Amino acid sequence: MMHLFDLVGGEVVPHADLWALPPFTEVYKADKDKAKDHANKVVKFIILCYYWNSPYVKSIGDVKLRESKLKQQIFKDPDYKLTAEEEICLAEYKELLNTRNLRMLTAIMNKLDTISNYYEESLEEELDETKIQKLLAGFEKVKGTIQTIDFLEKAVKAEELESSRVRGDNKVNPFELPK
Repeated sequence: MMHLFDLVGGEVVPHADLWALPPFTEVYKADKDKAKDHANKVVKFIILCYYWNSPYVKSIGDVKLRESKLKQQIFKDPDYKLTAEEEICLAEYKELLNTRNLRMLTAIMNKLDTISNYYEESLEEELDETKIQKLLAGFEKVKGTIQTIDFLEKAVKAEELESSRVRGDNKVNPFELPK
């Protein structure tokens, strides 16, 4: 897994490696603004919407809702359509970060969302002894699922650190910005 950016103080800080990827280079070059404001907005959208550890990914499970909210916040238009070049950037980003551990983490998080929805929808149901036993058994299984999620998050973070080695085989602190 490549380390292409940092999230610092709620802002996305792209690394030079990100802009070196051909699709991102195209978006960067196409932005005629000296500050590259639009290119940076595209990167911010992609990362906040799809990075596994983004606060938006962690709190908004529905991808369409998350996309719409971020498009409104970043582009000031909830119906903003990515250009063909920007779509290629998105696809490249997803492909580069799609490790087995991350795929498993994403699948389990989606399943946990389904479980949460089930429990929320069943709040109004009358409970008898059998239903109570089933709910309690389900809660115990959810505990194991949450422990698995914790394990997978640590594994994905370890993959990120592994791929962010610098000269001399030192490790980059994930909170440290490259100079």
